[in-house]
Amino acid sequence: MSAISVRDAGEGDEGFILALNAACTPAVGDMTREKYRLLRGWSYRVLIAEAGGNPAGFIILIRPGSTYPSDNYGWFEKTFSRHLYVDRIAVSDSVRGLGVGRALYQETIRLAAELGEERVTAEVNEDPPNPESMAFHTKLGFRQLESRMSGSGKRVAMLERPL
Repeated sequence: MSAISVRDAGEGDEGFILALNAACTPAVGDMTREKYRLLRGWSYRVLIAEAGGNPAGFIILIRPGSTYPSDNYGWFEKTFSRHLYVDRIAVSDSVRGLGVGRALYQETIRLAAELGEERVTAEVNEDPPNPESMAFHTKLGFRQLESRMSGSGKRVAMLERPL
């Protein structure tokens, strides 16, 4: 497979993002077109990873001070003043294990450092369990801070990756 590239999402990527998000539920929360458009408005950046010139994954990033009404994001806002929050990351099954998720996180870490943030934050489902995502985040240097019930009724591991 050719190199993986990361770029900002454009209007033409909405269909891909919604379809991939649906394919990855419940590992990621469900997302309607309307919810995505709201989330995009609260977000700092939405990035697309391409493999072989085709969209292969996405990540949604939110900076401190956003009005995003997520209780998980709110937990990180109360805990840290300087962080770049990963609302969700999704990778197509056909390219899992080929570095797409790693490329999205490498760009996220680069952006966080450029912005002067001190860490990247994210949560991973514990119930329903998502051991693949937990192992992936651990390999990238994330550590678990707490386990909590989210407003969506899922138990989540609150994670940080210091810069």
